[in-house]
Amino acid sequence: MRKMFFFVLAAAALLLMVPAQNAQAQSGSETPKVEIGAHYTLLRFRDFDTTDSGVGGRVTFNLADNIGLEGELNFFPQKRSTSLTSPFLFIDSTRTQGLFGVKTGLRSEKAGIFGKFRPGFVRFGENAVLPGQSFTQFALDFGGVFELYPSRSVALRFDVGDTVIRFGSNFTADGSTFYSNNLQISTGVAFRF
Repeated sequence: MRKMFFFVLAAAALLLMVPAQNAQAQSGSETPKVEIGAHYTLLRFRDFDTTDSGVGGRVTFNLADNIGLEGELNFFPQKRSTSLTSPFLFIDSTRTQGLFGVKTGLRSEKAGIFGKFRPGFVRFGENAVLPGQSFTQFALDFGGVFELYPSRSVALRFDVGDTVIRFGSNFTADGSTFYSNNLQISTGVAFRF
């Protein structure tokens, strides 16, 4: 999976070096400024050997054809069973993820390829071991985005990224702190205004 991730990043970097033809300026159309979308996402918690699926929403404000600011909120409702002796207390809780950042790349009238860099958080809710407690951990999502534009007002989006999560000492039973690299893949649709 790590090789695939680096392949996607290398392909995106090569495409960013190719001179862009501004097909939109030639056709007289302009990139819509606002995109509001919904998506399905998979998050592979590498250190916990589990994959969670969730749903989310995204709002993007396109500053120009090649750069946009975006915010994303995801919810993962599954609760996983862990043993009471596990050093990881909150893997059996629900999770909420918020990411806010930038995407930049190349866009034509029919497709776009972008890199993304979005800091944020993952909030782990209550679990059976520590009822009444929840914790929020720092997260950083970076990777690639591929978009298709079947019409001016609709975008289909595919994301592949590495979501780095900092698990603080309040997260583990033994008080350790560590960073975890986690593969996250999303696919969804957005309406563009």
